[in-house]
Amino acid sequence: MNRQEILHRRALAGIAVLVVITIVMTAIAQLTGAGARYTPNGEAIATAELRFEDQSNGVVAVYDGQSGARIVAYGMDEGVFVRSVMRGVARQRRLRGDDSQAPVELSRQSDGELWLTDPVTGVQIYLGAFGPDNLAAFNALLDSRQQISASIEAGEAS
Repeated sequence: MNRQEILHRRALAGIAVLVVITIVMTAIAQLTGAGARYTPNGEAIATAELRFEDQSNGVVAVYDGQSGARIVAYGMDEGVFVRSVMRGVARQRRLRGDDSQAPVELSRQSDGELWLTDPVTGVQIYLGAFGPDNLAAFNALLDSRQQISASIEAGEAS
């Protein structure tokens, strides 16, 4: 066997290995759902339209998108995860040429999942993917917004 035949056989063996690896990785991805695009599965049982505002003193205030009532204000070292998610949303808006202050939608699904949707860009963020502590930060926002809405409605009813 000459040297050229050995090189051809090695090249064919290398190609065969790559094909097998590709097939195995594709099968693993299909079986585990790795890389799948997730969308909300359940029906929304609680929603809130939230508007975020960076203030000059470094505080980030969160307002109810419907009533305009302030839900919470995060100081410089508070709400780090909420701040980072909202900066990501703002960045996506800027990339699309839209710097609007339109509210985002936070929703709790019937299956317990929490999703943040930006109606301006269409971006959906599954907040459960970031762990229980970070999920709790957005759950607290949704709960606070519901309490404020209930207080507003109770005030209007009396």
